[in-house]
Amino acid sequence: MGLTSLIFFNKGDAVLLMDCYHLDFLDIFFRSITTFGEFSGFLISLVILLFVTKKFKNKYVITLILSALLSLGISQFSKHVLFSSEHRPSFYYDLTKVDGEEQHKNNSFPSGHTTAAFTFVTVLAIGLKRSWIQLIMPFLGSLVAISRIYLGQHFLMDVVVGAILGIFIATFVFHFSNKYWLK
Repeated sequence: MGLTSLIFFNKGDAVLLMDCYHLDFLDIFFRSITTFGEFSGFLISLVILLFVTKKFKNKYVITLILSALLSLGISQFSKHVLFSSEHRPSFYYDLTKVDGEEQHKNNSFPSGHTTAAFTFVTVLAIGLKRSWIQLIMPFLGSLVAISRIYLGQHFLMDVVVGAILGIFIATFVFHFSNKYWLK
């Protein structure tokens, strides 16, 4: 859906559209949901894997840790080295300020929160192997991506690429660990 949206939206359109709909309860909701793309999301994922998985628990925990480290390294290297000149929406627009949320101006591409969130939800979806969880996880990752746009931190392209990166990284680590390391 995000890739399709890129066809119809110019770079700042999604940010400006969402900036028109700030409400107190949405501010609180999106500030809360965006934390799943931070260390707290990693901890929640780790606890779920530790207490819910029965078979191959260590494999999934190690995969989560490796995926999270790779995700962090790739997204931060991309933001601060490869695409350091990519500015955030608040550099270009006067956006609604959300209490407790600092409006950063630089290092927009890709969204680190979205990359991390999609890394976590991909590991959970693969590791937990329950169809209802596999349906919920992409929705949770998407909410984190939407929160980054709503909070004025990222453009649509930043979160779409972050989502793709997160899915790719977790899938790659699963494949690598299954094939070469954790047999």
